[in-house]
This record gives sequence, structure tokens and C-alpha cells, in this order.
Amino acid sequence: MTNDRLKKVILFYRELGDLHWSTARTEVEDDDGKPTSVEVDFAANYAEESSYGYTSMKWKLANFVSEGTYEIKIETKCDQLGGPPDIDMFGTSIISGVIDLTLPEQYGQALPLHDTVLLGEELVVVFTEPLRCEKPFTFDLQIIIEGTNYRFDREELQVVCEGRKVGFQIDPTVGIDVEQVIGKTFTVEIGKVGVDSLSNVFDANGNPIEHNIKFSKTFANINLDDASSSFTFILEDIACSDDTVGALADEVMEKIMLLLELDASDNNRIVLTPLRCENGNMVTTTVTLLPPSTNGGGGRSLRAASLSFTANGIMAQHSISLFNKLRDLSQ
Repeated sequence: MTNDRLKKVILFYRELGDLHWSTARTEVEDDDGKPTSVEVDFAANYAEESSYGYTSMKWKLANFVSEGTYEIKIETKCDQLGGPPDIDMFGTSIISGVIDLTLPEQYGQALPLHDTVLLGEELVVVFTEPLRCEKPFTFDLQIIIEGTNYRFDREELQVVCEGRKVGFQIDPTVGIDVEQVIGKTFTVEIGKVGVDSLSNVFDANGNPIEHNIKFSKTFANINLDDASSSFTFILEDIACSDDTVGALADEVMEKIMLLLELDASDNNRIVLTPLRCENGNMVTTTVTLLPPSTNGGGGRSLRAASLSFTANGIMAQHSISLFNKLRDLSQ
């Protein structure tokens, strides 16, 4: 693979900050078929040249080069003509990169550690090193609720990837029936789901996890008649200001009562936080729907969401059904 004066094309490397350059090594079979270590020489007869004239070689890293940040360069060596040294060689510009051979792994157990969780409670998987979290996410995520037809892929979940963790919860706007899933066990799988998938969890340097992350938990079997639900209620296209927005509280309360067809005696089931005016044309408040026959105390909150609404009446009793109907009206 040499031509005229060209004799060698060598790969050199050094750890960032070092002055000394080392020769990269590769492994080939000798005449007896045994592996032997040789220098990475793209002009050697053991280099692989494509039909287009490009030569590629594998750089042996394991047990030869430690992980870290390195600089690399290519230098050619030619027959000497007896003149200045620089006419007998050529060197490329130096480029830098990271050598990372460690695969990411799950760190500890999925959080929260207890086996039962609330619908809408965040689940978190922590890994041993920072992940590639740019969107679109590179990994598959699937939740299957046993004993039901519910199967949720990543696009139907609320997913956060930050640093070393992947957090997620079931999106409450997908229309799940709470009464069907309470007390049910569900399984979670993260990584490459399905034989045809090209997805996976990668660390920041592109190393994939070796095995999918799999675990199971159970939705808490709670009494819905004792549960409360909390969400953000939005009134759009309504003129407001910081000085006048508070006067709309009674109107918002009456509107929600009308939508839910609640009796006036049930108005203590609806609790509003102070109303806020945004951009002069949108009113927002956090609404909590308390359990039936409540005395104003809080129930166990199951979920949160963001709503804008149109008018229509509904028939419902426990707070989760009321929330579901308001959610449907907002879409």
C-alpha cells in the first residue's frame, strides 16, 4: 500500500495535557494464526483498503489505553532525501476526543423504593453515569398494566431525562380509567423494546446499556370516595388585570359547580388558590376537588394536569370522575 517514497502512515495519541506522543497499536494474526500486537500503520500490508481507496484499522484500546480525554494525529514517514526533516514527513492537525469503554448501568433500585405508588406519582431510574438526554430521546419506554388493555409507550407518558436519571409518569390526559387500574400491578421496561427497535439508553459518550431495565410496581388500592384531585384551571380570552382578577373567584367557582352539576351545598368540595392574571387575557388557578361529604379537609391527591374548558354539564360523584370529565371537556 506504499507508493514511491511513502513508507508508513502512523496513528499517534497522547492524553490531554501530556507532551509525549505514543504509537497506537492494533492486533493482527501472525503467520501461525496467533494474535500479535502491531502499530496502527495504514500503509502496512495488514491494513484493510476499500475499493474506494480508504484504509481503516481497529485501534486496540482495552488493556492498552486508559479511559480519558486524548489528542490524536496521523503522521507519514517517507524515504529520506537528505534534506530538511519536514520534507520526509507530513502530519495532520491534532483532534481531541474521549475514550470511554464503560457501559452505563442502573444505579440502585427504581424510585420510589416502596412497591405501591399513586397514579401520577413519578417513577425514577438512576444510572451510574450521565446519559444522552437530547430530544428526541434515544430509548424506548413501555408500561403494561396487568389485567387491563392499557399499554403505554414513551409518547403516551410524561418523560424527563436529566443527568443520570430517567423520570416518568402516566400522562393523565391519555384518558385512563382510574377505577380500572387501582390495585393493579404494572410492569416497566426501558431500553430497546421490541426486536426491530434501534433505540437504547446511551451514556453521554454513546455507550448503550447491556440489558433492558425491567421492574414491576402496584397502583395503591385506595378508596376513591376518600380521594381528592388537584389541577390547574385556565380561563382563556378573558380580560383581566392584577387588580381585578380576584373579583372573578366567585364566577369561576360557579362555573365549575355548573359544569359538575353539584348542589350548592357541595361548594365546600371545591377549593381555589388565589386567581392569577397572565398576559392580560388569561386567568389561572389551582383547583382541588375534595371527596364527597367533605368538611373541607383534604383527601389523598391522585393526579395533576392543566386544563382549559368549554361548557357542558356532567353527572359524577367522586373527585377523580369529576376531574376526568373536566379534562375531557378541555380537549
